[in-house]
Amino acid sequence: MKQQVPAPAVDNTSRFLWWMAAADTQTLKDCRADRERYRIIGTAVLITWMFATLSWGYFFSTVVEDDLLVGLLALFFGFAILSIDRSLIAAMTRKHGRQAIAPAVFRMLLAITIGLFISQPVVLMLFKKDIQAQMAINKQTKMDAFKAQLAASSADLKMALEQQQTFLQNELKKQQTQVKAYKDGYIQETDGTGGSGKIGASEIARIKKNEYLKAEGEWLALEGKIQPQLEELSTRLKQLADQNQQKEKAYAATLTDGFLTQVTALNDLMTQNNALRLRYRLVVFIITLIEILPLLSKLLMPKGEYEEMVACNVAADVAACQLNMEHTMWLQEYFHETAAQQDKELVDRIFSMTADMRQQQAGEVVKSWNETNGKQYQTLWNNARKSLFIHKV
Repeated sequence: MKQQVPAPAVDNTSRFLWWMAAADTQTLKDCRADRERYRIIGTAVLITWMFATLSWGYFFSTVVEDDLLVGLLALFFGFAILSIDRSLIAAMTRKHGRQAIAPAVFRMLLAITIGLFISQPVVLMLFKKDIQAQMAINKQTKMDAFKAQLAASSADLKMALEQQQTFLQNELKKQQTQVKAYKDGYIQETDGTGGSGKIGASEIARIKKNEYLKAEGEWLALEGKIQPQLEELSTRLKQLADQNQQKEKAYAATLTDGFLTQVTALNDLMTQNNALRLRYRLVVFIITLIEILPLLSKLLMPKGEYEEMVACNVAADVAACQLNMEHTMWLQEYFHETAAQQDKELVDRIFSMTADMRQQQAGEVVKSWNETNGKQYQTLWNNARKSLFIHKV
């Protein structure tokens, strides 16, 4: 008699990979030929989970500043992707025909969709330096456009203020020039270089001095009147510049390095660079392929002993459940039949034991009817129905 070789012990790594592959450990222990195959499927699922966790982690790092929260969110959503992959693998069957192809195609499309989504943060991480450079260009472009828009919106007001300021400054300068001319004429008359040619305080010099002093007084009066207006105009121009600067700061604060900004920068780079566009598509294809790798492994690998044992166990459980249901239904039917038979025998016995008493009661009803002259049989019938019949008719 050939001695049966005991199955080798299963290590914890294999148990973990089999769990990743959504396989029944107890059944797989007895299927030596399929152990390595399901370790391969479990490894594919493990790689997919790692990629999903890394992708979600980078995604949340662009919107959340707390590293601990980023780690927790990455682990949670990575585990969600892992659960979906295990569900898809567990639902894959080896049946043939159109009824089996449709679910497989649906699961493959779902896996491809998940892969395309997961690939985006990974691509952003791989091309991070180029994307940051493009983001700086995009920010500067947007900032320049916003400044031009602000300048255009305040151009009319600024121009009106500047024109009024220039006009007042010119008026003040004109008066100041006139004062200087009177002063120079007075000095020339006193030093003998003027029109009279006399040195000292001549009559013409006194006239020139009076004109100079009068013009200087008018200039000081005009300056006292115009200077507050110039200060007010300068203040309004400064306020307008400060408002535009505050708007620029507020707009600059909205130009963040978030996920959407990075995606926009990546699209701009791909529009400008054909080589980057080709490599982007290649990376997305590889990452998507990694996501659907567990399903491809389950589909492409041949059917083995494990599937047969699982199918047999399922069929046995279904048959046992069906037999149990049929047995339960038979017991219920037998119970109702036996109960009906027992109730029938009990009713027959009751009627047999009460036959003489019911005959006596019938005689009393007839006697009572005779004592009332017994002319109407309808009265007899009504009395018998009320007194003797069990079911009212």
